[in-house]
Amino acid sequence: LTSDSPGTNGIATICSNATSFNLLDSLNGSPDAGGTWSPVLNSGTNVFDPSIDTAGTYTYSVIDCEGNTISADVVVTINPTPNTGIDGALVTCPTYPTTDLFTELGGSPDAGGTWSPALNSGTGVFDPSIDAAGTYTYTVTNSCGTSSNDVVVTITASPDPGNNGTAIL
Repeated sequence: LTSDSPGTNGIATICSNATSFNLLDSLNGSPDAGGTWSPVLNSGTNVFDPSIDTAGTYTYSVIDCEGNTISADVVVTINPTPNTGIDGALVTCPTYPTTDLFTELGGSPDAGGTWSPALNSGTGVFDPSIDAAGTYTYTVTNSCGTSSNDVVVTITASPDPGNNGTAIL
């Protein structure tokens, strides 16, 4: 099978949670069908699946009328969806030191998110002497979406040791 054109170089920037798509559509120009991809896509066809195919350069090759192999590349970039970790909890006392709520999230959350409601520090640092108990939501937004997780903060009363007294026997 001979073809005339592999098209021209292209790019595909997608999210890791994107659906499968025809990689041939990422080439510029008018690529002819019937060529081959290197590396071979997991589908064995032109279909790129970000859940199993990896980012990188994919070369589409066709054979021209003289029997020469001509090629064009697609550089595929897969951007991650935002990760805010796993919900967490903090139990503290009014006299305890400050705590960075980011460290209370489980998993591997992305840095650079925002906390809501805002803390007095203007960052993710919780100060039990001035911040209120409650649910604080960490949110990360990028080109692939938005993710949020919570840290529930409980402030317990400091134990009261009572007053010194004298025992009468």
